[in-house]
Amino acid sequence: MLGTIGSGTAEAATPAATFLTPLPGLVTVVQTAEFTATWTESAASSISTRTVVLQTSRPNGTTTCDPRWLPVKSATVTVTRFAVAGLPPNRCYRFVLILMTATGRQMITSASIIPAPEGYGPTIDFTNPFADVVSYQPTVTIDWAERDTVGSRIVSRSLVWQTARSVNGGCSGVAWSGWVGLTFAGHSVVQTLARSSCSRYRMTLQDAAGYRSEITSGALVVAAQLPVWTGTLDLYRPQAFASQVNITLCIAAGTQMMLNMILNRSDSTGPSQLAYIAFARANDGGTYTAGSDPAGWAAALDRFGGSTYSVAAFGDSSSALKNAALRMRLTNKPVGLLVWSGRHAWVMNGFSATADPATTTEFQVTAVYVSGPLYPRVINKWGYDLAPDTKLTPAQLTQYFNRYNDAPVRAWTNKYVMIVP
Repeated sequence: MLGTIGSGTAEAATPAATFLTPLPGLVTVVQTAEFTATWTESAASSISTRTVVLQTSRPNGTTTCDPRWLPVKSATVTVTRFAVAGLPPNRCYRFVLILMTATGRQMITSASIIPAPEGYGPTIDFTNPFADVVSYQPTVTIDWAERDTVGSRIVSRSLVWQTARSVNGGCSGVAWSGWVGLTFAGHSVVQTLARSSCSRYRMTLQDAAGYRSEITSGALVVAAQLPVWTGTLDLYRPQAFASQVNITLCIAAGTQMMLNMILNRSDSTGPSQLAYIAFARANDGGTYTAGSDPAGWAAALDRFGGSTYSVAAFGDSSSALKNAALRMRLTNKPVGLLVWSGRHAWVMNGFSATADPATTTEFQVTAVYVSGPLYPRVINKWGYDLAPDTKLTPAQLTQYFNRYNDAPVRAWTNKYVMIVP
């Protein structure tokens, strides 16, 4: 019964358990409606039963909770964790652990949390793993973006991770290890992970105003091996295609398509394209009256889950295509092509080659598969845009993928420019 928390058996003096999450001390602002309380137990306690009670109150001022707590949920558990979901934002919650031990009854109370996607504390967005994602390379960059929603500087950061053996190539239902601390500089850390393993990460931030926030990343599975080479790699799905919502949003729609392929999504909405172009334009290599450029395109892919893209420029189209094929094969991710002398963006979602680029440099690209976001608009006199997943020979592609000639970034001028993973 929820109302029996205060009843009577004498309690032992030595705590039989210690909460790990929520972290002790300050109120923790969590960025989701789900939370898992965890704790450690003393091996000498001889615990016979465990009951967890979830309590709620309202926030009181900025960093405290009203002391009048009300129970909302309880359960008897056999493990040292208790998960809750569907927590409304802007409420305080805490967990009361009731243990029956060999020396008596104990109640251990956790620190408080506030589920608050907006308006409280510094926030973190993992950019890799942005969501549950597969890496085909064991060396990965874990990175994140952070901001403070109330204008107070962030004064401390901590990053922990946990691992598990993957199950059937995924991370669903795996047995996660305990959390282990990671050292890092800036907003990223590079790790070399075991194949057939899962990893996930939790970042905790505290700002000078006394708010603390934490968020857990998606699960990152390192594949056992690259997909079997068949002579052709094509990542296209009809649900992954996105048409640009206006004439200037080719990079935004290209970003959307590429993220759909990487994250197994099917998003073609205008608001997403506007979010991508806003971030891309803020990270351009130059200043433009409309649209974005290769630097902005790579930045948008990195920020929203593509991790990790960069601009690559080549003196000839053959070298560019071989590099694109190699990067696609090693990462199983699409490539972005700057076509129409840099005025337009296409997605290279596939290729065919005479040999496996992952095992030899002695190969030739024989075909590419491309998707242009102007489709299904009427093809203009220059041939833009063909139907999604159009197959072209390298010679046919040079009609579209030609030398970059779009000021103001001169470093790319007269080069074949791509966005590669």
